[in-house]
Amino acid sequence: MSEELKYVAVALLVLFAFVPVTLQALRRRKEQPPPLASNDRKLYRLWRSDPDAYQRQYGALDEKYIEAQKNKNK
Repeated sequence: MSEELKYVAVALLVLFAFVPVTLQALRRRKEQPPPLASNDRKLYRLWRSDPDAYQRQYGALDEKYIEAQKNKNK
């Protein structure tokens, strides 16, 4: 009985450790960060913590970047 209990305890610890990490990774995969934030860790953190502040500071640069990419692809 104690042998089975040990396996259950280990399984619960493994689930407790890996389920939150896996869920967070799945959520981040669905995100669509702005172009500048996707290439810069500092801007990505700003975008995650306060999207409005990111938009105020870097929104115009993102728009210019998107326009430049469109012109480049033409």
